[in-house]
Amino acid sequence: MDTVKSIVVKTLLRVLSWIPLPLLHRLAAMIGALVYALPTETRRVTLINLQRAMPELSDNERRRLARRSVQETIKAGFELGHMWYGSVDSVMSLIKGIQGKEHIDQALASGRSIIYCSPHLGSWELMGLYVSTLAPLTTLYKPPKIPGLNDLIAGSRARAGAELVATDRAGVVKLTRALQQGASTGILPDQQPREGGVFAPFFGHQAYTMALVSKLAARTNAVVLFTFAKRLPAGAGFELICMPADPDIANNDTVLAASALNRSVEACVRLAPEQYQWEYKRFRKRPADESERFY
Repeated sequence: MDTVKSIVVKTLLRVLSWIPLPLLHRLAAMIGALVYALPTETRRVTLINLQRAMPELSDNERRRLARRSVQETIKAGFELGHMWYGSVDSVMSLIKGIQGKEHIDQALASGRSIIYCSPHLGSWELMGLYVSTLAPLTTLYKPPKIPGLNDLIAGSRARAGAELVATDRAGVVKLTRALQQGASTGILPDQQPREGGVFAPFFGHQAYTMALVSKLAARTNAVVLFTFAKRLPAGAGFELICMPADPDIANNDTVLAASALNRSVEACVRLAPEQYQWEYKRFRKRPADESERFY
């Protein structure tokens, strides 16, 4: 069954990779509108998260933002054909500008390693491929649930020279060693960790937050930058956004450091809230002394 699934997914992505980006985005927007119109789990969770994170919006504003968020998420999925099957040059040609490039240049010139934190915002696959072209990159990698897709995904992420290591203790040790030796890494900072995290505010609510970024920054003296690839209107391509992390990102107090990480994620999200993956159950795990349920 997994073999059949992988063949179907690869075939679909290959076909999508042949469709020009403007047309692909229009198609994704139509499908996203249909998905939002149905009583799906995606719609339900998106609306709940937006109600919690942006209470200042009216009901109509929140529904419009939720609809656009679902459409942008479909675009992100459809783009994977271009990201995984396209050549490095063809993918890089989709980048139409880089805001905050000076922060990357300064970090590279300093000789220190860099931790690129890219939230589930815009196209994180594009962002990861771009930074792997700048300097040696070592990243954590978890094989997909469909084993037959592993070669495609791992191969595409490594094709510009990135080294992938397992998402276990041995992998973290390798990653730490690589950072200490001057390599860089890319991390999705808004994932809820299985363990080793702490609760910290995220859009006004406690969220179980990874401590990995802060620990790596403290141990390796790495520069932490928050980056994302913002999708431009009408399939025109992407603008890369880069900003320094909150100054407390490497604080020895893990809660202060996690709060700094979440503030940095929020700063990115507020630049393009419709492109954030609001259907992710970011608040699923609750503090032991909290009875409120989010989902």
